Amino acid sequence: MKNKLSLFTARRPFPVLVVFYAIGLASLLPWNFFITADGYWQYKLRNVSLGDDWNVGKANYTTLQITFTSTMVIISNVFCTVFLVVSSAIVNRVSEWMRHAGSLAVSLAAMIVVTVMTFINTDSWQLGFYIVTMIIVALLNMAVAVVQASSYGLAGMFPESCMSGLVSGQAISGIFSSVAMIVSLLVGGNDVISALIFFLVADVTLVLTIAGYIYLTKTKYYAEVKSAVVKGEVDKKQSIGNDWESYRTVLKKVWLMGLTCGGTLLFTLMIYPAVLVYVTSTLPDSRWTEVFFQPTITFLVFNIGDWLGREAPRLVKWPGPDGWGLHIVGATRVIFIPLLMLCHGDNKTFPTLFDNDGYYVALLFLFAFTNGYVMTLALIYYPGLVLEEETELAGTIMGAILGIEMVIGSLLSPAFVMLWGPTGTD
Repeated sequence: MKNKLSLFTARRPFPVLVVFYAIGLASLLPWNFFITADGYWQYKLRNVSLGDDWNVGKANYTTLQITFTSTMVIISNVFCTVFLVVSSAIVNRVSEWMRHAGSLAVSLAAMIVVTVMTFINTDSWQLGFYIVTMIIVALLNMAVAVVQASSYGLAGMFPESCMSGLVSGQAISGIFSSVAMIVSLLVGGNDVISALIFFLVADVTLVLTIAGYIYLTKTKYYAEVKSAVVKGEVDKKQSIGNDWESYRTVLKKVWLMGLTCGGTLLFTLMIYPAVLVYVTSTLPDSRWTEVFFQPTITFLVFNIGDWLGREAPRLVKWPGPDGWGLHIVGATRVIFIPLLMLCHGDNKTFPTLFDNDGYYVALLFLFAFTNGYVMTLALIYYPGLVLEEETELAGTIMGAILGIEMVIGSLLSPAFVMLWGPTGTD
């Protein structure tokens, strides 16, 4: 059945699309900024007795340093998943305004706290800093989960280009954070000053996104789309007994697409970033290999590949929504896990086969591209599986399934870190 909301597509204001890009960017911005700032976290948790030589060889890393990324990934995804499920349950009880504006405001407040902490010397209470940071991570991901679930539901009510804009904005968030980190490293001079500049950029971006969302809700176009959906919801309530029945009805329609979308992230989070932050360059030691290799290659290349994968469905939509093609393509991504773990790294216990940076770049790019491509197709296709008035609920259910598989992937990541190495010292 042709979606009636497609009638709005031809006259969709360009600023509306920009706002969806911004919301997508903001929904993953805290996560991307946290994982990209790896050098800052490693500095904060370093072995202070080594002085300036704390980062000479990862064999000198402390337990807090080695466990930080995998612990952050687990906490992020556990809290994100819980609140993705909560969001799917409260979508009909809490207003869209409260879910979007409120959660964005919480994200901003948490990021401001992180920014302020760059001014504090934590050398004498590293464990306390570790715990406080994880609490902030949990709070951030509660808010991020609500933003993501609500955004999928909101974008599903608008033309397909808005959903594409949303998921592309999520990928741009990764590129944005990687570029911001590289620039802050060039300008800042040391890990703390670089992190301060880095987090300030995140704060400003969140403020602009909140302003953009407020603008969106004031537009005539937004009011027209919402009015059409509300009318459909009123008609639908006459044939649906209760919220649980609605939930089950929609879940039956989107569960497989949700599994493919979430499974894509599951494979990714098994090794990215927890394992791949330990990949090292095969080039001679230099400022490039010690400072810029990880931000530029592991994070920037991954995020560019992910973004291109999310943009590709604008040109090519293959496989289609029918049959098992897309689900099979998504499942085959598992091959990248052993291939990437065979790349070069210092003090690793896993074998090394690809002892050249070129192999790592190529494999990482394909890993990222397929991540963005499969996820985007699944998110574009799911609104076509449900009725117009079911799109917002379907979006939150997709988010909940996505979150559950993210948790599974993150819980598995420490095992892959152990397979890889390195060993640490206290």
